[in-house]
Formats: sequence, structure tokens, C-alpha cells
Amino acid sequence: MKNNKVVRIFIAVIVAVVLAIAAFIGGFFAGKANKSGIVGTYDWVTDLIIKNYVGGDVTEEDIKNVTLEGINSLLDRYSTYYTAEEYAAEYAQSQGSMKGIGVSFSYIPEGASELGSGIHIEKVVLNSPAFESGLKEGTFVTGARVGEETTLFDTLDSFSAFMSALPDDEDFTLITDRGEYTMARRAYTASYCIMSTAETTYSVTYQGNFMNIVETDGGISYLPEDTAYLRLTEFYGNAVQEFSELVRIFNQQGCTSLILDLRGNGGGYVDVMCNLSGIFLGQLPSAGNVAMSAKYKNGRTLEYAVKGVDDQYTLPASTEVKVLADNGTASASEALMGVLISNDVISYDDVYLTDFSEDYLTYSGTTQKNCSTYGKGIMQQTFVNGSSGEALKLTVAKIYWPDGTCIHDRGIRAEDGCHTLYSYWSVTYGDEQLKSLFEGA
Repeated sequence: MKNNKVVRIFIAVIVAVVLAIAAFIGGFFAGKANKSGIVGTYDWVTDLIIKNYVGGDVTEEDIKNVTLEGINSLLDRYSTYYTAEEYAAEYAQSQGSMKGIGVSFSYIPEGASELGSGIHIEKVVLNSPAFESGLKEGTFVTGARVGEETTLFDTLDSFSAFMSALPDDEDFTLITDRGEYTMARRAYTASYCIMSTAETTYSVTYQGNFMNIVETDGGISYLPEDTAYLRLTEFYGNAVQEFSELVRIFNQQGCTSLILDLRGNGGGYVDVMCNLSGIFLGQLPSAGNVAMSAKYKNGRTLEYAVKGVDDQYTLPASTEVKVLADNGTASASEALMGVLISNDVISYDDVYLTDFSEDYLTYSGTTQKNCSTYGKGIMQQTFVNGSSGEALKLTVAKIYWPDGTCIHDRGIRAEDGCHTLYSYWSVTYGDEQLKSLFEGA
């Protein structure tokens, strides 16, 4: 029987009007405004692009030939125009405010994978309804039950349609190859960190203004006694507070070795990365105070500083750190790795990159990025129109590590001296790749 222990920490969550947010965000969100009737916004967008954008050559003449709706066609995939409604929703999500069950999924066709075919769970958001139900990544969903009625899924569209039609806050059960999991669509606060030792798993939940650390008996049994595994999924929300509390527990438990999992972490906000850097560098007297440098269109270079952290939340200088990364490890994740490498917290020999199977590389079309991180060394800045609430996210700078390295369009590669770990698919049930790190050790 599992024994849960909950430690509550008060967190003050401040939501403010932000006029400019620097970020490494990698997603693309299409704007849907129309040029007619909002000439002021159109001119505002034009001015920002001409003065700040470094993602490609865009002239005023180019902009004149498209509507606001078409602005995104001129920009790189990291830049976008948001309506006020779109930006409000995106900002709320970046702070951890979510709604749904908290899964990402794909459809694997017949014959593409030895794992099987059908609806494959690629990601389960921490502290989501799906996470609370016990649903694991790598599971295949075959159907669902609402009351006495069962629906089977044979296509991606059938699953998507079922999920879209579900009412909020009403229980339903997902039927999978690993069992049945009951949950409900609802609003929730995402968490971004989870840590395990050989005996205990420490997860993060939220209740009002309180962040709870939940201790569950049953960790990752094959971890060595002095080792903790800490997964960081994104650089958003309360990631710094969560990571700090888990490091405090790491220190309390007397752990001396940390496995930092950045696989699939596509990045987030600069300030989160700078704060996390302080957790690793806080007890290194020789560490510099620069987390990264950004070079802008006008030639200006701006240095972003490592943030100071209280000693109880910093890793001892003697801590052995190993990092797991893959071709989805991007942006702020790569910048954090750059801080660690530049300050000798880790070497390339401490980085373990995923070597995917030919089946997965063919399915995903990512052969060129195998045994490598993604390679995103550019930064976006979001400009918010204070009078309308609209926003424009633009690529504004190229990023350099403290030692001067820029990994844009290259990434961190096996030939740099990193190790590789085989994984048959993007995720596997039970994380066979992590287990292989300790085989024969």
C-alpha cells in the first residue's frame, strides 16, 4: 500500500501586466485579426518588426502586402501576432493555468512501430487530471467509457472528437493497454518538476496559494542509494520554486548524485533559466555571474545574470550531475546546459543524448537531429499593446553561452563527447532508456 505525505509551502502568485517578456518559446500560434478597422495596430506591428526582428529579412513593403492575419506568413515559426484573446489565453497557460485532462498524444499507424498502433500517449502533464489518475506516458488508449456507454477509438479523429465533446467536471474512464483510468476535464495548475529516489517519489500539487510536495512510497527502484532523478518539463510557471524545494529535499536526504532529465523540454522564459542557474552555481565560488548573452539587431549585446539563491536551495559543489537530453531538448534547456558546461558543473561526457530507432526516425522525420539536442540559440520577446491587449512575439536576438558558444542550428551533439542512450520510441512505458543508464553500472 502506498503512503503519501504532503508538505505545504505558501507561494505568492503574482499576475501582472507585462509590456515585454523575453522568452525562448518555441511554439507557433497563428493570429486571426483582420487589417480593416485597426490601422493603429497594423502600424504598431510594422514598427516592431522593422526595429527588432532578426528571424529573417522582412521589409516594410513586404508587410504592406499582407493583412495582420497574414503577418505570420512573413515571420519565422517562433514568431507570431496574437489577438488580445489569444494572448490572454497563452499568457495564462505559461503561468501554469490549464484546462482539460493534460495529455499530448499521437496516432501510430499499423506497421509503423513494434510497440503497436493506435492512440499513443506522448506526454502527461504533471498535476493534471490524467497524472492524478495514474495514466503513464507510453500507454495506448483503445477506448473510453462514460457511465454504461463505451466508445472505441480506431482513428485520431475519433479520439479527438470524443475528448472535445466531453463536459467539464464529469468523470469518464480511459480504457488502455495498461488498465483503466478515471478522470474528468477540469481547470488545474500544471507543475513542471518531479523527483524520485530509489524509495520515494516527490511530486508537486497546488491548492489555492499553497504548493504541496507530495511524498509517495515507491520511487525508481534501480537508482543507486545516493542518487535522485529530477525531471524538468518546461521553464514556465512556478518551475523555479518547485525545483528549489526538490533540491532542498535532495540535500536533506544526503544525495550526492543528480540525474537531470531535460528530454522533450522545449524551453520557456529567460528569467526561469537564470534562476535555475543559481541553484547549480550557488556553491561554486569560481562561477561567473553571466547565464547567457543576447545579441540584438542594433548590435547591442545584453548579458543576463545568474540569480542568487539561498544556500538550502543550492546543490553542493561536489554534486555529480548527469543530464538526459534528446532532439526535443531546446532553447532554455540548451542554455541551462550551456551554463553548466561553461562553469564545469558538467562536461560533455556527463550528457546522455537519445539515439532513436530507425522506426521512430522514419515515423517522425527527425533523422537529421538524432543523437543531438534541437539547436535553438535564438530568443523571442513578446511586445504587448497596452491599449488593446494584442501582442507580437518576435525573434529578437541570438544567444551565446557564458563561454561564447552559440548552438543555433547545431545543437549539442554526440561528436562533442556526449554519450548516447538507445530509445525505440519518443517515450516508452516505464522509461526503458533511463533504466539503461544504470545497466552494468
